[in-house]
Amino acid sequence: MPDPRMHIEDGVRFQKIGMLDRALRQFETTVDLATDPATASEALCRQAHIYRSWCRWDDTLRLARRSADVAREAQLEQLEAEALNAEAIVLLELGRFDEAVVMFERILKLDIDDRMRGVAFQNLGSIAAQRTDFERAEQYFQSSYRHFSIAGYQWGEAFALTNMAAAAVDSGKHKSAEIIGGQAIRAAKRGGHLELIGIACLNTAEALAVQQDFERAEELASEALGYFQMEENDLRRAQCFRVLGDVRLFVGEKGEARRLYVEAMRLADRVGSDREVARLRDCLELVGEAA
Repeated sequence: MPDPRMHIEDGVRFQKIGMLDRALRQFETTVDLATDPATASEALCRQAHIYRSWCRWDDTLRLARRSADVAREAQLEQLEAEALNAEAIVLLELGRFDEAVVMFERILKLDIDDRMRGVAFQNLGSIAAQRTDFERAEQYFQSSYRHFSIAGYQWGEAFALTNMAAAAVDSGKHKSAEIIGGQAIRAAKRGGHLELIGIACLNTAEALAVQQDFERAEELASEALGYFQMEENDLRRAQCFRVLGDVRLFVGEKGEARRLYVEAMRLADRVGSDREVARLRDCLELVGEAA
């Protein structure tokens, strides 16, 4: 009889290198073969993460909630927390911060390991940073990094560095963002996870663009775009086009900047990211074309 765990392992390997269609098929097969709630819940949650990469929010929420229900019924709090996190991340991406905070705080009340605690604190930090509460964001990110270190979770440590760099960009600490971003890129590349490498490159590119290091900024933003093209992640692609548009605007190429912003707006609007749409509307106003 086929081993469902083998399909999960194969799916994780495909996901890591950006072959998301093949990863999804492995996780779907796992659910069909699963004979225990732990395996079924994990495979459903992994499917949810694939759909989130594609910005298919309804499918993500449906699968995350199924995963949470299976785990909750079997009293598997660690897996329940994983599924709640998958749902809460969608709320975060859509800018529904109050709802997301409630879910992350709920996760922290469950019996979970240090890795999962690090994830919850990481996402709370991301929300605090986007609300411009940078002091609280830094506290959350430090707590997250500490829990990831205790857990020996290298991917999480790289992710924490990536978010620290993003917060530094948003708070105007661009040199710090560049330094931390470089550390995040190196850590992500050691782990070989394409999506995280892309996010780290994107954040560092944004910091470099503000410091007028346009060549390196464009290089990193283009590298990030390549990763997100592979994953068909329209929200991240929109963010890459926005940063590339910023570079073109900084060097005086208003027409090219407008073209990049319009493409970014099309993608952000398609996935329903009000937060990114608002940022792009401001960008288009700068080039004389309000959206």
